[in-house]
Amino acid sequence: MLPQTATAADLEAAYVRRGGQILACDAARRLAVETLEAERALIDAWTRSRS
Repeated sequence: MLPQTATAADLEAAYVRRGGQILACDAARRLAVETLEAERALIDAWTRSRS
């Protein structure tokens, strides 16, 4: 929430904070996708080795 009498500095700080939150969320999503892909690749390799 911005203060009732928000200044340009308040708006800039809010944009910077939100940008940081978006970057953190994107990094977490990317890590989750990479982990899932690696897990599936290991399962596929294990399944092929048992055939």
